[in-house]
Amino acid sequence: MPDVYNRNRVTKKGYNLLAESIATKKPITFTKVVVGDGDDTGLDIDTMTGLVSPKMELPIGNGEKGGDGEYVIQAVLSNKTLEHSFFPKEVGLFAKCGDGEEVLYSYSNGGNNVGLMPDKNIPINAEIYNIRTKIGNATNITFVASDDTYVTKGELTKHNDDANAHDNRFNAIIQQVNNMITSVDNSDSLAKAPTLQLVKTLLSSLNIKNATDVVNALESEKTTGLGIRYDFSNVNAWYICLGKLFGNLIIQGGKQKAGEQKQSDPNNLETTTNKVIFPIAFTSNHLFHTFGIVASDASVFWGNSGASVISRRISKTDMRYEVHSSYQTMLKADSIIEWCIVGI
Repeated sequence: MPDVYNRNRVTKKGYNLLAESIATKKPITFTKVVVGDGDDTGLDIDTMTGLVSPKMELPIGNGEKGGDGEYVIQAVLSNKTLEHSFFPKEVGLFAKCGDGEEVLYSYSNGGNNVGLMPDKNIPINAEIYNIRTKIGNATNITFVASDDTYVTKGELTKHNDDANAHDNRFNAIIQQVNNMITSVDNSDSLAKAPTLQLVKTLLSSLNIKNATDVVNALESEKTTGLGIRYDFSNVNAWYICLGKLFGNLIIQGGKQKAGEQKQSDPNNLETTTNKVIFPIAFTSNHLFHTFGIVASDASVFWGNSGASVISRRISKTDMRYEVHSSYQTMLKADSIIEWCIVGI
C-alpha cells in the first residue's frame, strides 16, 4: 500500500476468524478489498464491521505469504469505471473462514494524506495496493482472484527470470511429443504423423512467440534425454546427432591429410589404404556423402589437369577412399581432404 496509509490493523472479527481457522483447519479466504472516503476521526478499528463510507471494490490479483506472520494481498485501484471522484482514505480487507460469514478482517485509513481519485473522464494509470495483514500461525490461506487485474512489470520480470517458470507445462508437452514418437514404427502410416494444427496447439500452450522462446524452453529439458548430441571442438572430426525428434539424423565430417595416390584392389576393397573413421557410428546405411580437396601450396596444376577423391567402401564406422590427380606428382602428399557424411 502507499506510504500514506497507517499500518493495516486486524479487527476483532478478524482475530476471531484466525482462531476459528487454526482450531478447525478450515481455510481463511480473502474475498475482496474495498476502499472508501470515510474519515478516521474517533474510529475504533477493533469493533468495526465495515467501512465508514465505501465507494468501490478492488479486484484481487495475487496473494502470498510475506514472512513474520504476515500475508500480502495485491489489489488494483483503477478509475476506468468510476462515476464520481473521491479521496480513497480507507481500505478494508474482507475474509471468511471456510464457507462461513464474510467479515471485515482488517482496516487502514490514510486520512487527509490521500490524494484525489478522479472519475473515469480523467484516465489514470492503475495503482497496485500491496496490503500486508497479520495471519499469525495460520497456514491455510487463500484468496478469491479476479480476472480484472494486471500483471505488474516487477511480477513479469520475476516470472521471466525464473528458470523453472514453465517447467510443468513444457515437460508435459515434451512427454506428449515423446509418446507420439515412441508409438510410431515403420508400419505406421502418415495418418499418425503430427499435424501442423497439433504443433501450433502445443506451441501456443507454451506461449512461444519466437526462436528465442524455443531455445529457452529447450534449455530446461536435458538434450541428452531427447538423444541430441554434438561435438564441434575438433575441426578434424566433428558431429551432431539431432535425436529422436528428427529421426536420429546424424551429420558428421572432418578433414585429414589426403594420403597416397594408390589404386585399390577391386577384389579386396577392405585393404584400401586411405580411410576416414567416423566420430560416431551409424546404426543403418548412410544417406549421403561428399568430399573436397584442399591442395597444398606445393601442388601444381595446369591445363585440364585436376584431382579427385573417390569413395570405395563405406561402413557404419568408417569410409575408405582413393585420391587421384591427372599426374601423380601434381597433388602433394600433404594436401588435405575434407569430408561430410549424413546418416542415421
